Amino acid sequence: MTKYLLLFLSLLLLHCAREDELLLGEWQAQLVTENGDSLRLDPREITFRFTPDNRYVFTSTLRYREAGTWRYDSGYLFAQDTTQPSNPERVVAVETLNLDSLVIRMQADTAQRLVYLLRTSPPPPE
Repeated sequence: MTKYLLLFLSLLLLHCAREDELLLGEWQAQLVTENGDSLRLDPREITFRFTPDNRYVFTSTLRYREAGTWRYDSGYLFAQDTTQPSNPERVVAVETLNLDSLVIRMQADTAQRLVYLLRTSPPPPE
């Protein structure tokens, strides 16, 4: 029984590590929807870069930029903008994460917003 429990825990840890690694690299939005409707903006201005040292850079419309630390846990991405000392940690749900696409879901006031991103660079080598 103990062997099976250790095997299960090992596989679970490997699975989580792979999901973290899938985030690494650069991503660019292709579509942003709010309550199912496309938003009138240029999604290509929305980018993420995730590095192996758990740092990120995020750019958005209107020349918005932030950077800080990130972590991934059980389908949620946690980001702490360190460019402003009083910014709270943000949490978004990761709906899809694979080698070439990332979909994140967030609440924007009373609306649900989905951001569809494609990988623009391979993950950095380990």
